[in-house]
Amino acid sequence: MNVLILTTHLNIGGVGMYTVNLAKYLKKLGVTPLVVSSGGSLVETLSTEGIRHEKLNIDTKCEIGPKVLAAFPLLSNLVRNNNIEVVHAQTRVAQVLAALTKYFSGVPYVTTCHGFFNYNNFGRKLVPAWGDRVIAISRGVEEHLMHDFKVPAEKVRQIYNGIEVDRFKTAGKCPEFLKELGIAGNEIPIGTVGRFSSVKGHEYLIRAFKKVIAAGHNAKLLFLGDDNAEKQKAVDLIRELGIEDKVVIRLGRETALEKVLSAIDIFALPSLQEGLGLSLMEAMAAGCASVASDVGGIKELIVDGVDGILVESANSDKLADALITLINDPELRKKLGGNARRKALEKFRIEDSVSKTLEVYNEVVK
Repeated sequence: MNVLILTTHLNIGGVGMYTVNLAKYLKKLGVTPLVVSSGGSLVETLSTEGIRHEKLNIDTKCEIGPKVLAAFPLLSNLVRNNNIEVVHAQTRVAQVLAALTKYFSGVPYVTTCHGFFNYNNFGRKLVPAWGDRVIAISRGVEEHLMHDFKVPAEKVRQIYNGIEVDRFKTAGKCPEFLKELGIAGNEIPIGTVGRFSSVKGHEYLIRAFKKVIAAGHNAKLLFLGDDNAEKQKAVDLIRELGIEDKVVIRLGRETALEKVLSAIDIFALPSLQEGLGLSLMEAMAAGCASVASDVGGIKELIVDGVDGILVESANSDKLADALITLINDPELRKKLGGNARRKALEKFRIEDSVSKTLEVYNEVVK
């Protein structure tokens, strides 16, 4: 089967990693994937895996704009010249392009809904573009699609994102890497992973960490993210609170994720909204004790007090209390981390996720 996976860009983040891993594991199942995007830092990963990438200038949030109209004939040529049987769209712009392509070529398309959207948006009402099938990455997203957008239940398939679980085998801390990060042996490393964005709730984590330090705890906060305007806002807040010497910021393209997760004792995901939480799944696979917001798909990953701790979102005090609880209780950290690792091994494997996605392709082709 020839599948074209279409996304706006391939920068570090949930959608980018989903696209790369999907293409990689589809190839293992005998599918020929063609990835089309505006490019990004993850294109090199595709090249390493021997997966073809075609650049299309669709790095825009305007679903009916000049870039989309200019890209449409180019995309149609790619579909025709590569005998594409299914188009799989990952973002709103990609959905609209896939819908246009189907209208003129008849090639079916599948979409993946990675989060929650404004259901009063006029564009979504005018051009729904959900596809022949829409994959919801969590039960919460599935309900959102059916309740808020009235997507028929028979079109929706709920498939959790998968991760390369074995990549995150716990091998203990590397003293040299901790030293490189500026983390002393007597400091408790707390970390978070994800793009710098207001929806990720970094402000609340920074303020919570200030409370942790003010309470006399010897800890270090580590961010692994990207370089953008929101990152500068985080840096400014860290300086304002006077905790620069207690915070480390690393860029994702410079640091291997598995090394970071093996280095930290506590993982924090303070998101205000989250379709599922790919970075949380990876932290759980690495055996980290996690504290996360009780929102969206996160509630489907963690059983509070069993394999992590859930806290109210946008509440620095509650987040600080949970962090302090884990700092003070190494046995609880060990228990939560061990349970999280076992859950990841059982439920988060990417092989299962991609196999189910291939079943959806076969549905629409038939």
